[in-house]
Amino acid sequence: MGRRPVAALTRLLLLPLAVGACATTTTVETRSGNVYEAHTVGGSPGSVYLASKVDGRFSVRREDVAEVDYPGNVQILGGLALSAFGGWRLVSGDTRCAGFSDIGYCTVNVVPAIAGLLIALWGTYVYVRASRAFEDRSKPEPDPVMKPRPQQGPFPGWRKPDPFADPRP
Repeated sequence: MGRRPVAALTRLLLLPLAVGACATTTTVETRSGNVYEAHTVGGSPGSVYLASKVDGRFSVRREDVAEVDYPGNVQILGGLALSAFGGWRLVSGDTRCAGFSDIGYCTVNVVPAIAGLLIALWGTYVYVRASRAFEDRSKPEPDPVMKPRPQQGPFPGWRKPDPFADPRP
């Protein structure tokens, strides 16, 4: 087995892992056009709770949500494609794995199927976890936004000290 097929196979195996390494955030687009990349923490009957490194923890009203893209769908598709490739290699390839000298044949034929299956399972787990958290309505509603109280004058009997007054009476 030459170096070229091994390098191509290595790139093929690492591509879904590299794509899936950072794809665990839900993309939420609101009706006003705002787009949030955040982890779904949970929800209440009227709001969805999200958390991101940039915005911290915040909530979005459910009626303001226009579109939701759950994480994991790329891993599912990439893992299934890699599993199909690995399955095809197992069916059509030379699958001798009798001795230590045949380790190259064994690796080329078996690893893509196993890696693809694991990546697809991870993508399914991330997708289901995010969609369940988004549909969660068990937490209480957040407190409504409180308007600041209007500024009142000074308290009765209080007067501002004169900065130019003589400190010694």
